[in-house]
Amino acid sequence: MLIHRTLLDGALCDLRVEEGRITALSAAPLTPLPGEEVLRGGLVSPPLAEPHVHLDAALLGEQAPNLSGTLREGIANWARLREALTEQDVLDRARRTLAMYRRWGCLRVRTHVDTGSELAVRALLALREEVRAQGVQLQVVAFPQEGILRAPGRREAWERAVELGCDAVGAIPHFERCTEEGWETVRLAFALAEKYDRLVDLHCDETDDPGSRNLEVACVETLKRGWAGRVIAGHCTSLHSQENPYAAKVIELVTHSGVQIVCNPLDNVVLQGRYDSYPKRRGLTRVDQLWAAGASVGFGHDSVMDPWYALGTANLVDAAYMAVHVCQLTSQEQMVRAVRTLWTDNHRCFGGQPSIVEGAATPLLWWEVADEVELLRTRPEPRVVG
Repeated sequence: MLIHRTLLDGALCDLRVEEGRITALSAAPLTPLPGEEVLRGGLVSPPLAEPHVHLDAALLGEQAPNLSGTLREGIANWARLREALTEQDVLDRARRTLAMYRRWGCLRVRTHVDTGSELAVRALLALREEVRAQGVQLQVVAFPQEGILRAPGRREAWERAVELGCDAVGAIPHFERCTEEGWETVRLAFALAEKYDRLVDLHCDETDDPGSRNLEVACVETLKRGWAGRVIAGHCTSLHSQENPYAAKVIELVTHSGVQIVCNPLDNVVLQGRYDSYPKRRGLTRVDQLWAAGASVGFGHDSVMDPWYALGTANLVDAAYMAVHVCQLTSQEQMVRAVRTLWTDNHRCFGGQPSIVEGAATPLLWWEVADEVELLRTRPEPRVVG
């Protein structure tokens, strides 16, 4: 296949793919070979990466509608559904959801799994091996959805999930009983990750409460260990509500520590601000200020028709589209960056983005649009090449 006069990182090129490898990449036009399929124009990118989703709960939203729209009701509804899970059900729904992701060009997925269900943990770990043969890289985070210290047995179940082979250690410090216990769980997560040589991926400060300050603790723990690039803090919505001097301090700490922030625009614009009357807070973290400070920010879809968010298509461009609107990232530069995040910063937890260079292996994506802004506007289905 020859991709003729296409955009790669904003520059025109020709690109030839043969037998799963890029055999030519040229700024000058290439001549089609006999019998070669030719795609003209558009733009090419690496496959997309999903840094934050919950496959164990995907597609269950209709069974437990979230009537209040709050995070707490979503957690309570999920806890009831969790008791009826079967291995086959978890696998079937996760496979269907991954198929949706593949349709939209996403071939790397990091899922959180509730450690309150060892059945779900084992199912998704088995699925990790199954989909590897299909060209999909799946990472699994041991995530204690209802906290670690709130009830007996939860810490042990969480530790067991990590022992079973989860790729990263999660926590939900803002859901613990008090501030000090929240901070303790952050430190426990880092200690457990160190014991088993795992990554860290926290649900961090997913609240409108400006007093929720777990992110700074996560940054300090990262600095102590020199773990830049190994730690993700997801959501971080309290940063939206905190006073500017404190937020500036934390953003500087995030940048200095190398913690990546993953913003989940679709869920958080729905879940946050539920305790407000009017005006209502948007609730998303400060993407623009994090970018300006040099921090790494990813965009996650988070939920696909689950007890927290009844909508969702597994199209990551939808998440970037929502972020552009809610965070007012509407300059040309910001819109382009929001789209490119899906194939740049979103790959950070997987070891970095795949390269599109001569000699590199495929697959890659071809988008039949003029540029990234048009991709954002129309949100088309890409063609997977290779």
